Amino acid sequence: MILYDKILPSSDLPDTAVALGLFDGVHRGHQAVIQGAVDSDFLPGVFSFRFDRHAVITKKQYGRILSPELKRERLLKMGVRFMLEPPFSSIMTMQPEAFIHGVLFNFCHAKALFCGEDFRFGKNAEGDVALLEKCCREEGVRLTIVPPVLEGGMPVSSTRIRSALREGDVALANRLLGFPYMTSGEVVHGRHLGAKLGFPTINQLFSPDDLIPRFGVYATLVTIDGKKYVGATDIGVKPTVGEGYAPAAETYILDFNGDLYGRKLTLSYHAFLRGEKKFASLEELTATVLDNAETARELLADLI
Repeated sequence: MILYDKILPSSDLPDTAVALGLFDGVHRGHQAVIQGAVDSDFLPGVFSFRFDRHAVITKKQYGRILSPELKRERLLKMGVRFMLEPPFSSIMTMQPEAFIHGVLFNFCHAKALFCGEDFRFGKNAEGDVALLEKCCREEGVRLTIVPPVLEGGMPVSSTRIRSALREGDVALANRLLGFPYMTSGEVVHGRHLGAKLGFPTINQLFSPDDLIPRFGVYATLVTIDGKKYVGATDIGVKPTVGEGYAPAAETYILDFNGDLYGRKLTLSYHAFLRGEKKFASLEELTATVLDNAETARELLADLI
């Protein structure tokens, strides 16, 4: 997949079909829009953007559902061949018609466009599907407005997914996504306390832009060198062992021994096991972690 991270005066793209949206979770609603472009007769691509500064984030309670790498992996898996993803600060003041003609028609060479019915764009989000329809009609570009995908009688949305994850409702989040929620990060050194207590763990920090799910323990899967392992992942700030910790994902990987420091690993989340708790002793902590790990093994036995 070709990635364009800024808008240039022109490109060497052929005629394209472009799906429009932030696509921060690539959830089932996003997939319906993207699939339209993939199934078209033109080169399938995505116009998205990235929040490059906290000050320009316009969405309430925003937290990135997927990392940029995981987002691109999902798009590539769907068959997307190119993505234009400029910084939001470079497009947020564009007049809506300038965005349509300059970005979609001139740069992307779009001959077919796909978006949700609530798609907004341009300065102060003044552009809407009515304006997009008008400009596409004048230029002979096909526009498909994709209806929302429903789950439980309500539209699938990133807002619902963020809310579910912040409440620890992984089952709902995964139904809305259409795949298990995932986080990815480099394995960094911690205090090595788990190894001393008999359950060595890996530690992965969150990016400041990432959504942080409800603090607590999750049943997860991690793939290492092509093999899947069950994990018990504790998201939180380690209240039992001290103060001042940044939120992190700490995972006890069952049936694995090896050095993973410096490697970038992806976790997939399948169940919420318990909330964060401060234990009276390290012995109680150890017993609970090992019990959580066995529960995760039982829940995910059919997935490995």
